[in-house]
Amino acid sequence: MRRCAVERLACVDVRALPLQLLLRAHPDWRALPAVVVDRDKPTGLIEWTNEHAHARRIYPGMRYAAALSLSRELRGGVVQDAEIGDAVDLVTRRLWCFSPRIEPSPRERGVFWLDASGLRHIFPSLDAWATRICEDLREISLYAIVAVGFSRFGSYAAARSSAGNRVFQSLDEERAYLRQVPI
Repeated sequence: MRRCAVERLACVDVRALPLQLLLRAHPDWRALPAVVVDRDKPTGLIEWTNEHAHARRIYPGMRYAAALSLSRELRGGVVQDAEIGDAVDLVTRRLWCFSPRIEPSPRERGVFWLDASGLRHIFPSLDAWATRICEDLREISLYAIVAVGFSRFGSYAAARSSAGNRVFQSLDEERAYLRQVPI
């Protein structure tokens, strides 16, 4: 009798993709408060902030002019939809080296679902696989978190709430983790 393999699903979260693209284009801004704005005008709305901006109480939804009044060091820029689309395409192409099935999220650019089943013959473990994905994306100056689970929601929630990669060994472990994730 054939044993049925358990499907494994991974979520790759390239967090704050537009902000990462802005900082990749301006590496000298990494140590400064930086924001992505919807338009390069004082009335532009802040869409993404880095930790240095956040520490100065600069948050998404603020007007760029208001944020500038909180920090003279603030740097801001626009990241066009085409740039984000190109980055999603690039990440998708790179992820093909790690899975035969990749699905970029249509709603959250920077979130990808990968089929993680059947990779035990290629990678020594799913932990090693997740680590290698992150290393590969770092080669193009993008930071990601990978969570490998048994459900789309479980892997997504783990990727979004974890500070590092996470691999669930069982469906029960994934469910127990999800009960602890704040909504």
